[in-house]
Amino acid sequence: MSASLKSTLKTWAAIVALWAPVYLVLIEAFGLTSMPRSELLQWALVFIGVSGLGSVLYTAWKDTRDPAWRAAHKLPPLVAQARAPVASTSPALAKAELQAGA
Repeated sequence: MSASLKSTLKTWAAIVALWAPVYLVLIEAFGLTSMPRSELLQWALVFIGVSGLGSVLYTAWKDTRDPAWRAAHKLPPLVAQARAPVASTSPALAKAELQAGA
């Protein structure tokens, strides 16, 4: 079984999203001097963590919109919302026509 590079990177980013905040809090709270305290490392962890969390949330949102996934999990299908027709006139013109009795 093989996994794509994109999938592997998303998985590692999600893992960083879970452990990076704990790592940063432990360094700050306990003043661990043996741990690296590079500001660049901390910002890299924040960036990778945010991208990992974002990819997890996007994937979850995308999966829940898929009709096959919804059917497999016994969820009702999504109802497509009909868009309101776009008026051919501006609201100001329509208001003026209503006031004129047209």
